[in-house]
Amino acid sequence: MPRERKGLDEHNLSGTKPQWTFPDSDVTAGRPKYPRGISGEAKSAFKRLVRMLEQRRALTPGDQEILRLYAVLFDRHERALKKIAENGDVCTYTRLNNKSEEVMVEKPNSYLKIAETCESKMLAYLVQLGLTPGTRGKIKQTEKPAAPDPEAHLLSRRAPQPAIEEEIPLPDETKVQVQ
Repeated sequence: MPRERKGLDEHNLSGTKPQWTFPDSDVTAGRPKYPRGISGEAKSAFKRLVRMLEQRRALTPGDQEILRLYAVLFDRHERALKKIAENGDVCTYTRLNNKSEEVMVEKPNSYLKIAETCESKMLAYLVQLGLTPGTRGKIKQTEKPAAPDPEAHLLSRRAPQPAIEEEIPLPDETKVQVQ
């Protein structure tokens, strides 16, 4: 005859997890390390995404590389937009025609292509991270943070320890002195 199941209350008391229930998520939460060698603007974009993903309970240490790539693209996109603001969307270039004469030609700003490429790749990363309205519900959430144990301070080394009463040495009663 099989053994009777423990209730959830008994599992909580003994600090075990029941084998007969499935957890909400098998993905452990965590925070990725900040990448080295990126600019300040890229780092702020990295931190902004980390905060958003933490609020949605969708951040894991494995997201470090995709977040780093997004941050680098964000920085590149910002620099390209600054150049486009300086020079405009259409620039005048000089080139040589087939008679080796210099001719002025209007072309789209070359930084415009960089900005457009960054935008499309950044959108793809945001979709993969679940940060768009269409993909928000498709991302699996990480485990819920554990509730703080109200009696955890009792087990801590820093918790005040109860006073230990000193034992009073008693004479050994097994030895009997006979005169």
